[in-house]
Amino acid sequence: MRTIGIMANQGKDAALGIARTAEAHLRERGVTVLLQTWVADALGVPGRGLKDTEVVDAEAVLVLGGDGTILATARLCAPCATPMLPVHLGRFGFLTEVAPTELTMALDDLLDGAYHIEERMMLAGEVFHGGHAREQASVVALNDIVVANGPLSRVLHLCLTVEGKYVTTYAADGVILATPTGSTAYSLSAGGPLVHPSLQTLLVTPICAHALTARPLLMPSGAEVSVTVEDDPQDIVRVTIDGQIGFPLQPGDEIHVRRAPHPAKILSVGGADFYDKLQSKLHWGEREAD
Repeated sequence: MRTIGIMANQGKDAALGIARTAEAHLRERGVTVLLQTWVADALGVPGRGLKDTEVVDAEAVLVLGGDGTILATARLCAPCATPMLPVHLGRFGFLTEVAPTELTMALDDLLDGAYHIEERMMLAGEVFHGGHAREQASVVALNDIVVANGPLSRVLHLCLTVEGKYVTTYAADGVILATPTGSTAYSLSAGGPLVHPSLQTLLVTPICAHALTARPLLMPSGAEVSVTVEDDPQDIVRVTIDGQIGFPLQPGDEIHVRRAPHPAKILSVGGADFYDKLQSKLHWGEREAD
């Protein structure tokens, strides 16, 4: 790889120092480094600053931040088929690959070809009203697309269909449509299953459903799942994408969700795998002392 971009979370104090170290190391290896505008300004090279959409044109992108930074970067990188190498600067770090102390070694492995690429399924969603797509209501997500109540804790009635076939109507606080990657996020806290990220499936997890029989569903990755907001003008309903982008839904709106055409690509250089993270992040395998 001869061109690598750096995307960093401006709110992380350590991000700039790591960006400086990475940029210097990559340049020593003869790599052209593409920098976000704020990173270039902070490093004293404002003339090299680029828009985020230009940085992801690199052959790979180094992502400095937590899971939220990776989610945001994935939505930019996936359509360009640009792989990401995440460096952990967050609190949880279920998506991150490299610790800051391993940075230069990981970069050397990347440049020497000692890596593989994990493809993560993403979701594409589109909102319809009266049979017509709403303007500027198409979204993509790496973790999940959530339809849920707003500031008032009113029970929603959400109709679920799969490939146009009616399945059920949830009386619930909402419903989560998640990828396997997102199975360790909001869906998990709502009682959804843990799913290996290499699988191709779409999770449907109700939030606080008012029925003991309402359970999570695993759907084929190629299926189109639709959620319709029942027509109650008193309900305040929002759709949220990866917990980062959101907008209100109107009564009668339908959101259609299916697998996105472009997966997210995450570079792995021999760090912790899914099972390691179950132990280190979720504390699986721990036993109480006798």
